[in-house]
Amino acid sequence: MEGDSRSSTIKSVVPWAPSADADAELLIKEARTRARRRRRRLAVVLIGSLAVIAGVFAAVRGPSGQAPARRGDGRRPPTATAASAVAPTAAPLFFADTQGSGEGNGPLQIRETATGKLVSQDEDYTGANYLTGLAAAGQGSFVVAQTDGNTCATRLYRVRLSTSGLPGVLARVGPTLPGQLSSLAVGDGGQVIGYAMSGCSKSATGYFPSYLGVLHVSSGRTRQWGMSLGAVNPGDLWLQGQLSMSANGRLLAFAADASSQLDGRFTLQSVRVMATDAPPGSVAKRSRIVYRQSAPTEGARPFLWAASLSPSGKSVYLCLQSATRTHAIAEIAAYDTTGKPAGIISTFTAKGTWPQVSCSAMTLDSSGRFLLVPYWVNHPTPPRDNVLQRLATINLATKAVSTVPVDLGGSGGMSEESGMSIVAW
Repeated sequence: MEGDSRSSTIKSVVPWAPSADADAELLIKEARTRARRRRRRLAVVLIGSLAVIAGVFAAVRGPSGQAPARRGDGRRPPTATAASAVAPTAAPLFFADTQGSGEGNGPLQIRETATGKLVSQDEDYTGANYLTGLAAAGQGSFVVAQTDGNTCATRLYRVRLSTSGLPGVLARVGPTLPGQLSSLAVGDGGQVIGYAMSGCSKSATGYFPSYLGVLHVSSGRTRQWGMSLGAVNPGDLWLQGQLSMSANGRLLAFAADASSQLDGRFTLQSVRVMATDAPPGSVAKRSRIVYRQSAPTEGARPFLWAASLSPSGKSVYLCLQSATRTHAIAEIAAYDTTGKPAGIISTFTAKGTWPQVSCSAMTLDSSGRFLLVPYWVNHPTPPRDNVLQRLATINLATKAVSTVPVDLGGSGGMSEESGMSIVAW
């Protein structure tokens, strides 16, 4: 439930307007047909018939002009997710991100998609409430995860953008979650939230117990499944990249490494999908593999860094990377969730001494038609301390790619920044 809120710099919010119900339109057409038949039979009844039809039309449409679901059909009104499926033909104007470094993530930022220009930055950011998760809940709407002060707990917030890209207030969502969140995914217009969580106390085996969880916002109900998120737990999985979720909130997807039972080293990389209503147990047992490859040796094959699930839950996009001392490649490939390859979407390259190129922070927009990829990072030589990021927008229907350079500014700390660590739009 969205409840208490904390102030943000800008407080304007853009409400979501759901689309009309097709069943209501059918009722209106049927009413008009009956009216025409009555006019043919009795002119005397014409006035009464028109009055009845007008009443039916008003009742079906409602005072707001929106069509409610039919009585007894058991369906909820369309959510923002359902409305976004009537998909935009252009990429979203703004996206949200945070920058990473050895000191952790920075504050929440809002940027223009076309230029990468910074529109807004969270001025209330402190080291005690740093951002740990970020996911889109629809165009111009985001769910944000932050540490709860200096405690081992996480709070979730919802924030919406104005038409000019300025964020409104951060509104609390759901209960405080125990543990440190490392990844976030959202479905059903923000009503289903998936997360990867790590505990703060080591178990008897010497690693931090971790799990994937799902929160149903309206009921507050949660589910969780055991998984390794940082230390390699022999025989378990190690999450790679960010979680993603289908638009209806019924499927989670992620890239993972599988470790050996014998020595703890990972031997398999895979992309997995898991139903959000799966029974309790381990992620390894409750998920299914849609892509797999042996753990790469140096130069043998690309390394799997991340995976993003399409809103329909029928396709998944992979981030595959390889590098030598002088050449780096980041490749984006598409697969359907039956495991069938659908081709290479785009390839990014960089040359030089220890080039840095990555697609691990890639993210789909809420319509599933566009992919945003921060793929290249450059640290100019002193005396300049700013970080340069190159950002690509990919139209998945045409495979057209547009890129813009983004100046991220100086790190302001002891650790060198690594570019945009989490991106959502």
